[in-house]
Amino acid sequence: MTIFEKIEKHQEDKNYVKFKRDVGNKSYILSHGYILDHSFDFVFLKVNDDFLFNGFTIFPISSITKIRHNNYDQFFDSIMEQEGQKKLIEMPYQIDLESWETIFNSIKDKNLNCTVENENDKRFFFKIGEIVKVKKRSLKILNFDPAGYLDDKPTKVKYKEISAVGFDDHYTNTMTKYLRKKQ
Repeated sequence: MTIFEKIEKHQEDKNYVKFKRDVGNKSYILSHGYILDHSFDFVFLKVNDDFLFNGFTIFPISSITKIRHNNYDQFFDSIMEQEGQKKLIEMPYQIDLESWETIFNSIKDKNLNCTVENENDKRFFFKIGEIVKVKKRSLKILNFDPAGYLDDKPTKVKYKEISAVGFDDHYTNTMTKYLRKKQ
């Protein structure tokens, strides 16, 4: 079964899955949760940590090296079912998964702050905040720091440098309520 066929099967069956993703330079990231949607190029995942849903992430299918749904994941899935959590696996947002440009336009249209990152050890970056502008090959994001201070100007991020985007998680949503400008 190909990676793409596994994505389709696990999405249809609403299975809890773990993805091993290659983010470059022999750096690997594990992502886990429930697949809400996919396109030819991207996966839209409802993230789950310790039996709690915590936002959404989108990443390229081309980065996936392995999809796991073994006995451990099946047991986790059965607990989610018994806890009444699987009924919460729903699509709250229509995100156009055609390209990074359409993804960021979809998130921007919903007025959601997001995280944009390159998870590679050597090229790591993490930006969090409001999407200010979406272009064909890049976006501008108004980043905020852990103290809630907004940067003076937006940061340009090229799509080719992005390994994942996240949104509607507890941290981002809570911090967004308390953002402030530097004096």
